[in-house]
Amino acid sequence: MELDFGWLADPLYQQWLLRGVGTTLLLSALGIVLMLIIGILGAACLHFKLPVLELVVTIIVELLRNTPPLVQLFFLYFLLSEIGLSLTDPATGRSIPLFTGFTCVVLSLGLYNGAIAVEIIRSGLLAVPRETIEGARSLGYTRLQIFRYVELPMGLRLTIPAMTNNVVSLIKTSSQAVLVAVADLMYYATQIMLENFRNLEVMVLIWVIYILIATFAVLVIGRIAAATRIPGYGV
Repeated sequence: MELDFGWLADPLYQQWLLRGVGTTLLLSALGIVLMLIIGILGAACLHFKLPVLELVVTIIVELLRNTPPLVQLFFLYFLLSEIGLSLTDPATGRSIPLFTGFTCVVLSLGLYNGAIAVEIIRSGLLAVPRETIEGARSLGYTRLQIFRYVELPMGLRLTIPAMTNNVVSLIKTSSQAVLVAVADLMYYATQIMLENFRNLEVMVLIWVIYILIATFAVLVIGRIAAATRIPGYGV
């Protein structure tokens, strides 16, 4: 069996692949930002044991963590239009979802991985030494200041190894965007396969590209971890 990658010389395929990579990177970047926001806010609610919010966050986290991300994506994509959140396309007159497939994918990635991030960050907050917190309190820090200046920075730093896995998982999960017609890397890979029937070669290439993207993300996080290393904690 011989692999033929001659089709890669076609400018149209090159353009499609570049667009797909760009969309995948953008989906992943926005998903990571949303994931971190949800993770920090959710972990804070649990850490402070806020009345009502603690129970609400716990229920939402369990619902999101224990259901497939693809189900959540379809739920967002189809439900939001079913409940009336749609608009009429002026060109075709057809009703289209107010939240595009791209938006729903970002929300899906942020919610699913954000639910996981809540528990990761909460575990980091609990790992901050009690003596450190007592030291801050003895210096006159308020409870909120202790959280902002002591617990959260240290907790986030301690969660970097686990958070790296969550980020890589998010990047890989972004490939489900093709199922709601978002033109990501998998979408264009499918288009190329439909044209040249080089299924094996295309999938090998896509596999390599995803490995490169995930490796790049791990290296960036590793640099962040090295720059924020806490002496004496071994991480």
